[in-house]
Amino acid sequence: MDTLKTLLYFAIFKYPLRKDEIYMFSNLENETSLETELSQLLGKEKIFKIDEFYLPVNQPDWVKRRRNGNKNALIKMKKAKKMAKILNLFPFIQSVMISGTLSKNYMDETTDIDFFVITKPGNIVVSKFLIGSFRRLFARKSLCVNFLLDWDNLYIEKQNIYSAIEIATLIPVVDSGLFEKFILTNKKWVLNLLPNVIFKKNNTFSVKDPFIKKNIEKLLSTKIFLKIGDSMQRFYLKKLGEGKEIHCESLKTKELQITKGIFKGHNLNYEKRILTLFENNKKSFSKNDNLKVKNYFYD
Repeated sequence: MDTLKTLLYFAIFKYPLRKDEIYMFSNLENETSLETELSQLLGKEKIFKIDEFYLPVNQPDWVKRRRNGNKNALIKMKKAKKMAKILNLFPFIQSVMISGTLSKNYMDETTDIDFFVITKPGNIVVSKFLIGSFRRLFARKSLCVNFLLDWDNLYIEKQNIYSAIEIATLIPVVDSGLFEKFILTNKKWVLNLLPNVIFKKNNTFSVKDPFIKKNIEKLLSTKIFLKIGDSMQRFYLKKLGEGKEIHCESLKTKELQITKGIFKGHNLNYEKRILTLFENNKKSFSKNDNLKVKNYFYD
């Protein structure tokens, strides 16, 4: 049942769903099918309903946790939008979107404010270095830019339920027309996995690049800085390739990816862990008829 699969995916994060959310992140043909599946699953006590939320385990604490996380998200959203405007001042950056847990309306003491960034083609490694320096100095405990790509690399090659949900929940904050282009580039395969999803509307404003930003970009586009960027790219790859085993594995699975047009920084097999837990949850439910194996991402 698609309803159950959707609930098992979000169970990884101990996150119960409302009825409309189940439908949006499922393959169900229509809402009547959803009502039928929910009725059957509830009747057999394979899932539970607490207030307006559905979940595959009878855990009221999950509902309390979600409510608190939703409240925290409202508070953090204001800060995130301010940070996005600051990020837009960095060289080459053209579009800044909120991603991660905040884009799903959840925040707690363990989560960062994540951003997905699209840049001009150029020196993306230097841009990442400057953002990383800013984070270390001023926002170590909150800001995380874990995915940068330029407008020549908008197509996402790793196509799975995790990537589809991440794209479907992106919240554009500052944009110069690239958000729509990014969605259009990936829309076909995302809708193949999530046919009921509704992409966020682009209610952003386009900010003109300040004079100093344009001049810094010209400087960073000169031969000497392009060579520096190439050297930094080789240094990063060498350091990671000779580093911890999990970093080497992340490079192989492309969760760590550093090229001239892409800087993807999931260095702890984040995506692979989530997809593995999802498969484990499905197997556990299939074998035991309930979620006996506790596969939670934050444990």
